[in-house]
Amino acid sequence: MDTDRLNRWLTLAANIAVLVGIFFLAAEISQNTEMMRAQINQSRAEASMSEAQSLYSSQHLPEILVKLRQGSPITAVERERYTHFLRGLHKNLDNQLRQHREGFLADNIPQSVRGAILYEIVPIEVARQEWKRTRQTFSEEYAAFVDNILAEKPE
Repeated sequence: MDTDRLNRWLTLAANIAVLVGIFFLAAEISQNTEMMRAQINQSRAEASMSEAQSLYSSQHLPEILVKLRQGSPITAVERERYTHFLRGLHKNLDNQLRQHREGFLADNIPQSVRGAILYEIVPIEVARQEWKRTRQTFSEEYAAFVDNILAEKPE
């Protein structure tokens, strides 16, 4: 009987140890999730700073953007530069919406992405033309998102 009683105590202790291990594992997963969120936010901040720096440090892009916003024509070389700028902008916005859908980014992201599209794409004819030409290179969800915004605004 002593052996049976000892077995029960050992089984109870092992079960408690498993539960404690599961608790610590859940706590570690939660910490890792929060760490990932912090890293994502840091990465987004760095990307935003890098984008801003590329704009204000560029010898060409600010002039191109001013011309486009004023409705002035741009050269073929300027259009090529602008096309690459737009591709990067769309990839970044597409990625933000995807991360939001997956629960990594805050609820304000769709509104923020919408604001960027309204400012950078809707009022600029060349941007709308490039979107029509390149929209198939982005996710279906992002393409639908942009298309819906463009449909709301007259060209």
